[in-house]
Amino acid sequence: MIALVMGVVIGIPVAFILRKLLGKASEALIAITGVPLITYTLALQELGPFAGPNVSIEGFSPEFIAGTETFLGLIIALTYVELRTRKGLRIDDFIQIGFISLPYISLGIALASQFWPGFLAVGIALIGIVVALSMKNPLRGLNVKPCPQEIGDCLTDEDSLMGAVIGGAVIVGGRTLREFPKARELVECMKRAGKPSSLRKATGLLVSLLPLLAVLLPPGDITVIAGLVAAYISTLIGAALVTKGQPAPCPEVAREYREFLRKRKRKIDVAV
Repeated sequence: MIALVMGVVIGIPVAFILRKLLGKASEALIAITGVPLITYTLALQELGPFAGPNVSIEGFSPEFIAGTETFLGLIIALTYVELRTRKGLRIDDFIQIGFISLPYISLGIALASQFWPGFLAVGIALIGIVVALSMKNPLRGLNVKPCPQEIGDCLTDEDSLMGAVIGGAVIVGGRTLREFPKARELVECMKRAGKPSSLRKATGLLVSLLPLLAVLLPPGDITVIAGLVAAYISTLIGAALVTKGQPAPCPEVAREYREFLRKRKRKIDVAV
């Protein structure tokens, strides 16, 4: 279990330290990616001289043990993120974590499944649990308060810029409410925005699972590189499916809001 210990000892402190510089969304990303990735890399090196169908360590194959270490690294990272983000997320962090979670969880599952294919089924079950919890309480972990009465019926925080409609609730960053001249109109437009179709939601879920295909690659650097690229592309496509192509009830307000976000150099452009 040296690989798992090292993955946790390196990955978790790095995520915690970088949170001070990059925010909670980056902390979650580094933890979910870093712990299983470091564990996978070290487990692969440990496995080298012991790999083979006729090798057994206390009744288990070396491949199964390596896969278990990697999968446990993912579980520990998710537990850490859950504890660190419970009821403490700004709107910006909440939305960004929502975009990045499933692709990078899928990557961790693919890494573990390369050692032992059974972890693919266990990992898909894990994804099912994550999705079910999200559907049961879409605003879980979000630290918000009611918007000022003059703005309308929505939820806000102190200093975020992004906005979204989640589980029927309109959430808009506090900085947007203060600085965007048409904040009230924006909230009203978001209330009137149509919900994404079931097909769009299903497509977004399937796109987030693309990194699972890394299980088909040969173990080693090629898997790490291709898996990270797939997770990144999956995140971008998933964000585009949610934020692009939706009919906007107030196209002029939506255009001004996108421009407002661009001027403040947001990394993810969220359309109304």
